[in-house]
Amino acid sequence: MITLTLLHPVQSTPVQSWSFDQDPVIRIGRAVDNHVVLYSAVVSRYHVELRKVGQQWDVVNIGTNGTYLDGKRVHQAPLSSGNVMRLARSGPNIQIQIQTGTSPASNPATLTDPQVAEPLASPEAFVDSEDAPAPSEEPVAAVDPSGTSASPPDESQGFSVQGIHPFPSAVQLPQPCAHERAKDGDLFCVECGHPLKVWRTIAAYTLLKRLGTSENTFVGWREGHTVVLKTLKPDWAGQAEAIGNFQHQAEALCQLSHPGMPKIYEAFEAGGQSFVVSDLIYGQTLKQWVALRGPLSEVQAVSWILDLCDLLQYLQQQDPPIVHPSLKPSNLIRPTIPHGYNPVVLVDFGEVKQVTPEAGTLVGAVGYAAPEQQTGKATPASNLYSLGGILVYLLTGQEPDAFYRLVDQVFRLQIQDMARLSPAMQGIIEQLTHPRPEDRYRSVQAVVRDLQQLL
Repeated sequence: MITLTLLHPVQSTPVQSWSFDQDPVIRIGRAVDNHVVLYSAVVSRYHVELRKVGQQWDVVNIGTNGTYLDGKRVHQAPLSSGNVMRLARSGPNIQIQIQTGTSPASNPATLTDPQVAEPLASPEAFVDSEDAPAPSEEPVAAVDPSGTSASPPDESQGFSVQGIHPFPSAVQLPQPCAHERAKDGDLFCVECGHPLKVWRTIAAYTLLKRLGTSENTFVGWREGHTVVLKTLKPDWAGQAEAIGNFQHQAEALCQLSHPGMPKIYEAFEAGGQSFVVSDLIYGQTLKQWVALRGPLSEVQAVSWILDLCDLLQYLQQQDPPIVHPSLKPSNLIRPTIPHGYNPVVLVDFGEVKQVTPEAGTLVGAVGYAAPEQQTGKATPASNLYSLGGILVYLLTGQEPDAFYRLVDQVFRLQIQDMARLSPAMQGIIEQLTHPRPEDRYRSVQAVVRDLQQLL
């Protein structure tokens, strides 16, 4: 059997795997009739074939942008277990694992969303809770070749909820090796696919690092899959009301399923802490996208906001309605690997949205949080306010607070300062960002109707 594992372009973490047991030829490319379909601008429609000759697998380049094996360009070459194949000079990396013997064949999962995958610009591209990352200051423990951690696992008892989405099937990985090709900063071994070092073990999950600068969000690993684990912030960890609200919201999140948000796999309690486990979305945030490419056209911005509106309508239809606590461009990601997701995915779910350690604590992001949200009284209308701020950033490339001024004793966004916007767009943003909730749009559907008029 041969297993192909798509690696994250920066962290070299496994993103997706395909296993083949009976196929003598495996073709990879952008066209949908390939065995492995990769939507990347640098990948040819039919880019490369893996051919089995006797007991040997060969790689044969058939595309125009070239194929590289362990960094060397090849036309045809024998494959060995542990090789890393790169499609084009700057394209996706695929790790090769060849196992002798037979095993049940696995159906290859292809990417069905016709969206071109974009390369990540930086390691922080998958940060979901903060604008910029910071290296974790927590100590890490080396993983020995047996795959065990120096920290004993925490046993989970009590609170436990399974999500609508079952946890993915275990990826068939070889036994942990000696990690001889490991480099500083790598999270995973490029040869065996196992974590190189861990910080802590929580129930069935290995915690690898903090996600960005967040105090309560972590990158985790289980059975070959990289996930996000979110828990309460340290200031709230000992508060019974906060814990109860976190668990209550975790139960609600486990019942959600929408292509505009990560898959929620489960919520549980371990070591005295409650956790929510979700899919890790790889890609660029809209904040990074605009910073690299400049402001969007109105048509492009409206297209992405309409996808977001579909998710917000779904969340508001829940009983009770769900309000995202931090709706902003750095929490909106364009997935590198679609996996059936929308072109834009909203992340950073799992916060206790209306419980704060003390009255008056700011909730939400400055420039995007509605006035009532800043006092801990968020409503569905608060997310509509955030939509206006997001549109401002996408269309101007500037944070919305740059356009706030005090006029007639009211501190609000001054739409007339954005001259490049069409009058219709100015009107939409002005209504979305009205300081009084009752003067905003009455529903997501009403926003959608006005936005669609701009297409």
